[in-house]
Amino acid sequence: MGTSLTLGPNGRLSPNGMPPRCASCGALERHRAFRTVFDAVAPVLRGLGVLQFSPDPCAPREPFATFEVSEYDGPNHLDMAAIDRPDAAYDLVIANHVLEHVEDDIAALTEMARVAGPEGLVFLSVPDLLRVRRTKEYGYPRADKYGHWRLYGPDIVERWRRAVPDWQGLGVVAHDPVTAEPDRATILSRAPARLVPLRSALQAAGLDVFDAFAETPAL
Repeated sequence: MGTSLTLGPNGRLSPNGMPPRCASCGALERHRAFRTVFDAVAPVLRGLGVLQFSPDPCAPREPFATFEVSEYDGPNHLDMAAIDRPDAAYDLVIANHVLEHVEDDIAALTEMARVAGPEGLVFLSVPDLLRVRRTKEYGYPRADKYGHWRLYGPDIVERWRRAVPDWQGLGVVAHDPVTAEPDRATILSRAPARLVPLRSALQAAGLDVFDAFAETPAL
């Protein structure tokens, strides 16, 4: 990621007035913030097989054994609500700012857990998680909201539980090192022991880590 910045989508600036987009790679605030998360946990995740929805640059490729990217309307487009892959095909599934684009998000969550398997991990983030108290469903993909079907609130945890009742989760708040803007991600797993070394690595890196099902710290 370079150091020359340009305007973001629709000509927007970051809340602090800085242009947010990297001119060389296209990364935005969330991509750089989540890269700090992946950098912190890279030693724990080394050698895993990954499926990432949307070709964003948050996760480096080097630590992983395999890295498959599903791109909407691209040559490898997978339906998140019906992923054409076997059970437990991956160790880690990444979906940053994608779930809000899916009509049946419960099916998508269930499918991500299925292909991650009982020991796998799901790295998930959605936009503006605390802007509303309850999730607001639009009923259709709104063109003025980048094709989003909904705006999630903290009650997203109820959807996680409905989709995958035995999921446990770590929440993490990270800051973009360029604009200092914060963002929030969640790491989910049906194997609680898989989350223990991740928590330790995130805390050692000085990141704010919390129980994703019990806490909603302010950004």
